[in-house]
Amino acid sequence: MSFQRGWAMPLEAVKPFLKAVGNSPATVRWDFAGWPEAPETGLGAGGSRGAFLTLCVNVRDLDLEEPATDHTLLVHVKQIEAERASWLASQVGLRVIGELVMAPY
Repeated sequence: MSFQRGWAMPLEAVKPFLKAVGNSPATVRWDFAGWPEAPETGLGAGGSRGAFLTLCVNVRDLDLEEPATDHTLLVHVKQIEAERASWLASQVGLRVIGELVMAPY
């Protein structure tokens, strides 16, 4: 089994990357300058720390160890802004399906 990682790939590069990956586990990460204001949660605009998404392809986890037949999108936010993840998901008609996971120090 081979593993692939994509880092800071432009959006248009993802489709060819996924085609090349096939059924192998892979991740693609997008970092942002910050999250938008989330007025419904009482959160202002977020800074760049903790503002990124990771698409886990054919796998459930960042370490590429838990195989899956579909994909998982991880929303990374600061712990004190955990409700931002649910708000972001609701903006595109989705919901958070997992529990808050703390990043290791």
